[in-house]
This record gives sequence, C-alpha cells and structure tokens, in this order.
Amino acid sequence: MTLFLRFSAFLTLAVLAACAAGSPKSETLKYEASDYANASIDLTTPQGTAYAMMMAMYRGDADLVDIVFHEHGRLSRIKADGSVEPDGLKRWKDWVGTLETGQAHEELFGLRTEEYGKLATVWAPFLISFDGKIVGCGVNQFSMAKDGESWRIISGMDTPAPKGSCDSFKADYLAAQRGLK
Repeated sequence: MTLFLRFSAFLTLAVLAACAAGSPKSETLKYEASDYANASIDLTTPQGTAYAMMMAMYRGDADLVDIVFHEHGRLSRIKADGSVEPDGLKRWKDWVGTLETGQAHEELFGLRTEEYGKLATVWAPFLISFDGKIVGCGVNQFSMAKDGESWRIISGMDTPAPKGSCDSFKADYLAAQRGLK
C-alpha cells in the first residue's frame, strides 16, 4: 500500500508539472513605441523575440532581422480571401532596411505563448502604424526554436483583420478575449 501511495503521489506531481509546463503564458514583456528605439534586444524568451522582430522594423535594422529569424526562417501571410502569400522574409527584410527609425511601428498586445522544451508558439495581435497613421491590424503567429540560449523565429505568419476595423481592433480583440463581446 505504501508503494502505491508513493507512486500515486509521484504520478500526481508529474502530471501537475507537465500541465504547468504546457500551459499558456501571458505577456511578460511590454514595450511602448519609445522603448523600441533603445531597448535591449532580449531573445531569451519567446515574447522577447517577438518584440525584437518589431524593434528591427521600428529601427529600420535589416541586420537585426537575421538575428531574430533562424537561418531556415520563413514569413508568410494569410490574405483576407484565405490564400497564402508564401515566404516573404527576404522582401520584408529588404523593406525594413529602407525605413527610417520610427517610420514603422507594430504594436503587439495580448501576447500568448505556449512552450514545450525547445519549441514555442507566440500569438501576437498587432496594430501597425506607418508615418504615425494606423495602416493595418491583425494577428501574428510565430513558431520558434530555442537555439542555444536564444529563441529564434522558424516560421512567422500573419493575417489581417477586416478592412475598416483597425480603429477599434485592439479594444474589440481584448474584450473578446475576456469574454465581454
């Protein structure tokens, strides 16, 4: 009987640990636009890597794109009609290299992360501004691998929210996540 109780206790603890390791993690980092210019790049967490991608864009730093993305990384878009625009990483990196600091800003909010070992997924709703005007919104999804001590993006996808919804997108999205809409 004692062996059974010990085994039951061990099994219960193992199940609880496994569930905790696989549970969604909420946003632990948060940056304002003013932070994007000078904040340190932190690739030690999946959320930090997602923010580093946005900092590369904000800073117009194409070299940082190479640091954030794994050497086999891809970037795709799910269009409003459901079609997939395949790997656009080179095109996006080239565009980032043309930007002046602060010209493009992608605000992430409501991040959710799942991690298991060296694999992570980050769900990152966004609002994007260009020259100070909101030009788009939607959701990013990043699959990442832990490469040594750094999390790097293997695959990034985004999809736009419906046209005309960006002015209220953040509030509507967060309300829906809280079950208020």
